[in-house]
Amino acid sequence: MSGLSYRKDVEFLEECNPALVERNAAEFRRLRELLVQVEEPARRAETRTEWHSDGSHTYTSRLAEARRLVTHMAEGYDKAASALHAYATALTTAKAHYRNGKRAERALSGLIATKGTAITRTAQEAEPMRQWEDMRATTGFLDGLAELTMDVDDIRDEANRLHDDAGGNFQLAKATEQEARSTCVHALKQAYELLPEFKLQGGGGRPDLYAAMADIRREAAEAAGNPLTHLPGSGPKRETPGPVGPDTLISPQLRDIRMQVAGLPGDAADTFWGAPDGDKEKAAWIAQNKEILRAAARHAGLPEELVAGIAWKEIAGQPGFADNAVDFARRSADDTPWGLFPITAENLPSRLGGNVDETSFGPIAIQLRRGAEVLGYDPEHLTERQQHVVQGALQDPKQNAFIAAGFLAQIKAETRYAGVPADQLTPAQMQEIAARYNGGPYWESVKGQNYGNEFVDNLGKVKEAMR
Repeated sequence: MSGLSYRKDVEFLEECNPALVERNAAEFRRLRELLVQVEEPARRAETRTEWHSDGSHTYTSRLAEARRLVTHMAEGYDKAASALHAYATALTTAKAHYRNGKRAERALSGLIATKGTAITRTAQEAEPMRQWEDMRATTGFLDGLAELTMDVDDIRDEANRLHDDAGGNFQLAKATEQEARSTCVHALKQAYELLPEFKLQGGGGRPDLYAAMADIRREAAEAAGNPLTHLPGSGPKRETPGPVGPDTLISPQLRDIRMQVAGLPGDAADTFWGAPDGDKEKAAWIAQNKEILRAAARHAGLPEELVAGIAWKEIAGQPGFADNAVDFARRSADDTPWGLFPITAENLPSRLGGNVDETSFGPIAIQLRRGAEVLGYDPEHLTERQQHVVQGALQDPKQNAFIAAGFLAQIKAETRYAGVPADQLTPAQMQEIAARYNGGPYWESVKGQNYGNEFVDNLGKVKEAMR
């Protein structure tokens, strides 16, 4: 049907975060402002310096060249910032349409459930819109039996309305995001063209950075007090590598974490065979791992009590061997042929039900998908070998703490107080981060809020255990 889209067409919006796009826009805007500060002294040096000698023309031409370079770079970063800001705004609108579509879809699913239950894998995996479209058709022998006595005439009008409402909102979300993305990409390409391309001469040899390192450190120390050298609230500056492909087994982020934990003293307490029971055991676990938690928080630019407070909550969950059992059950449901296992992983009973990449691992429970994202892998195209590497990192207590801290830093960057320095975060702000950690997009639900409230209630005990 024209003018309608399905949830599958726009479900990527679940993972899109306008706040993070806006944060990147702010980073480009910061660089623009930094360059503008350089432009004025460069202009004064060019226009107000009088120097008469055989080399004065070289001095003047180099200054003019430097000014043009700074001007073009500032213009490029300004254009990039504007493009990302516009895309973030459009993304917010697209996600609102998507939420409206999901609301109508849930109502449609509830209406369909009054007439029957999906039996086959095909029906279980179908979106409610497609389930309604196919309700009178048979997708297999079992569905045919289920639909023999089904009468849908009394819900037809309402189901059609909800179907079109969901599809219309999904289409609005799709069109809004696609148009905004196309405009943003075009503007970013224009911005990129304004930036200079630096090339090394003489056979492509590497510059001698080591010889200049002392001066670089001195310059960095002098500039540290300038607010334009970093976004407020951001953690320690480090190079951000691009996403790794399927041929990369150990990502740069994972390699960095392994180097960090290699220098940490002592053994880490684990929760593979048994989880701490009660405040006394949890306090002992935190105390044994406090240096790890402290280092992880410092690495991510977060308060140590935030990382330790999340650990306090999570270590009391199910032990690691139970996580492995859940992972085995879900993978078995996905990998087993239909004839042997007609139930999808999402429809397994109780805590076994769920997507394979949403299985949590480690003392501080992190979903496999989230762990992959923090470590720089593409969760949509994670190879089997990469999946084993990520799972192993999550199950190692030391690496697990750094990955959890990295995820918490991502959550903080999505909030309205992303610019608040770590040492200035209030308990209320950390409470929201905890609720987001537990509830994800549904952090404002009763479950997410209860988690955040319990996090704050435990802060005193956590701080005591970290001493």
